[in-house]
Amino acid sequence: MVGHQGLWKLPSLLGLLLMVSGVGVAQAQPNPFLASVRQQLREAGRAAEQEGYRLSHDPFTGKLRPKEAEFITITLKANVSYLLVAVCDQDCRDMDLRLFDENRNLISEDMSPDAVPVVSVTPKRTATFRVQAIMSRCAARDCLYGVGAFAR
Repeated sequence: MVGHQGLWKLPSLLGLLLMVSGVGVAQAQPNPFLASVRQQLREAGRAAEQEGYRLSHDPFTGKLRPKEAEFITITLKANVSYLLVAVCDQDCRDMDLRLFDENRNLISEDMSPDAVPVVSVTPKRTATFRVQAIMSRCAARDCLYGVGAFAR
C-alpha cells in the first residue's frame, strides 16, 4: 500500500519537520552545506522525539545531482513503527523519498514538491528495505542530503 499511513496523526511532527528546512548554520563550519544537513537531521530527531520516536539507525548522508537517485539499505524490525525523514542543503528545492520492501515492492512514498519528505511504515516482519532518495530539484550542480530513521 502506497501513501502516508498514519501521518495524519502526526500534524505537529510534520509542522516541525517543514520548519526544519529553514535552519541556518554559522559560516565557521568547514562545510556549511553538510553542517546544515546534519543540523536538520538533529532537528528532525527532536521533532520525532516529541511524538515518541527515537533515532533507530545511524543517519545517512550523501550527495546527488538534480534528477539523480540513490538507494540506501536498512533493516526494519517487525511491528515497530518507523518514520524515515530526508533533509537536504540550502540549494535543494525538492527531494523525494520512496520505500521498497525486500521484493522491490513500493511500500510508501513522499513525492510532494518539498525539501523534507517523510515516509512511514510498520513492517509485519523483520526485513531489509531499500530507501530511495531522489533529488528532484537542486539549484546547484550537487546537493547534499541526509536520511534519518526513527522508531517507536
